[in-house]
Amino acid sequence: MARLKPEIPYAYCPGSSSLHRLPAGLKLFLFLSLSFSAFFFSLPGLLGGGALLVLGALSAGIRPGELLRGARHLVTMVLFVLAFRSFRLFPPAFTVPGFMAGIRFAATILLSFAGASLFFKVTTMTEFRESLAGAERFLAYPLICLVKPLRQEWARRLRYRLERPRLSLGIALLLGFLPQFFEIWHTVSGAYTVRAGKKGISRIIALVPMVTEGMMERAAETARALEARGLSL
Repeated sequence: MARLKPEIPYAYCPGSSSLHRLPAGLKLFLFLSLSFSAFFFSLPGLLGGGALLVLGALSAGIRPGELLRGARHLVTMVLFVLAFRSFRLFPPAFTVPGFMAGIRFAATILLSFAGASLFFKVTTMTEFRESLAGAERFLAYPLICLVKPLRQEWARRLRYRLERPRLSLGIALLLGFLPQFFEIWHTVSGAYTVRAGKKGISRIIALVPMVTEGMMERAAETARALEARGLSL
């Protein structure tokens, strides 16, 4: 598979920075902690998370603005939510508490998007899958030890499934389709633009079926590759 271009949202950016070299599991934990703090600790979490994202991006040689590439429609959605929460209909009025709540919501959503973008830019899918598989084996080890002495058929089947991490494979495949979605959208959108396609809603109507077809084809290719390696979910 060709390497994704750096300008594609969520595309992996090769590098040798300290952030690139961190274990994928630790990077995932940091990303989840950042999102959690943004949602539950409001302003301090948002400010701290934003500062960490900027520092992390700069340390990895990534411009901070690149983390929001592909978020145009998301920005439109959060602006709509901001306007909806800022104005009261009956009686019509602008509300400062609603506006501030909308700002916090918008910042939280965009911070989470940027955090996920940074994670995928410094983590390969192989690293991510291996890290999840290691965590699944660690969690399953006590149960494997319990059923190992048993000779019943159900115990052997359970042990067989526990010793082969499938949940981690499913999660890795699910999240791995995010960069692939942006790659396919980028390719299809570029082809549509070259053919002088119309903008606006006509563009969305034309692109969605083609992107959906591309994702289905990519999923079928992945399924065949897994079956060829004796893997299945």
